[in-house]
Amino acid sequence: MNSLDAICRVNARDCLIQDKTVIFLVPEKHMRLAIGKNGVTIDKVRKTLNKNVELFEYCEKPEEFFSKAFHKATIDNVEIRRAEEKNVAIIRTGSNDKKVILHNLKRLGKIKELAKRNYDIDEVRIR
Repeated sequence: MNSLDAICRVNARDCLIQDKTVIFLVPEKHMRLAIGKNGVTIDKVRKTLNKNVELFEYCEKPEEFFSKAFHKATIDNVEIRRAEEKNVAIIRTGSNDKKVILHNLKRLGKIKELAKRNYDIDEVRIR
């Protein structure tokens, strides 16, 4: 997190390290600053850390977080429910977009982990 702050002047809200990838959760108002013009700033972070770097936008509402995190799919609705003493996010989308989401299970796992750590979401269901 210090590298992102030093290079981009952006304070990440959260950071995950998985294998050779570092995932930062960046406040939505600082996302452009973190990426930089033509991705120059985030490339500096990649070179400094010598790892792949992914950025996700932190939003105040978890529904907005999911919509932005699944940016390649059109999300029809996000519903947060309490079920069996768990907070469950139900993501509703069309069948083609569901395939897009489920095609990349590693990304889905990252989104689930960020949701658990930052929004107290125990389970994510794609419907």
